[in-house]
Amino acid sequence: MKSRKKQKTRILTTQAEMGKAVAAARRREKGATKIRHARYDVRRDAIIAELSTGSIIAVPRRIIPGFAGTRQAVLADLEITPGNEGLWSDSADDGVLLEQLVVLAAGERTVGAIGARINASKKSAARAAASRANGAKGGRPRKSAA
Repeated sequence: MKSRKKQKTRILTTQAEMGKAVAAARRREKGATKIRHARYDVRRDAIIAELSTGSIIAVPRRIIPGFAGTRQAVLADLEITPGNEGLWSDSADDGVLLEQLVVLAAGERTVGAIGARINASKKSAARAAASRANGAKGGRPRKSAA
């Protein structure tokens, strides 16, 4: 039995494709919510983060898994991670992402319900075409009494 040797292939990406990919990434980055400023508020025992949207989110330290067991003084060195999408404390040797802060502040079920509503409101091309076809037939049939 002969052994097959895999031949290496190169994928060639054109300059135009790279340019389009970089431009798309920059557009996504501009629209993404980022952390502008963050601090630990000793009086409230909470992490306060100001976002690029102008919103301010406050999350109690005790519900942030990485910070719950730390002493309050440890969080004095809280800093924003590169990319402005998380917070890190060298003293605590732990951090938290913006997405985690939002889930902790609003609750996982609430964030999930909001995400489901947003996704349901988006129409794919196939869904829009089916909706138009159904409308041409007179719309959705009435529910019959069971």
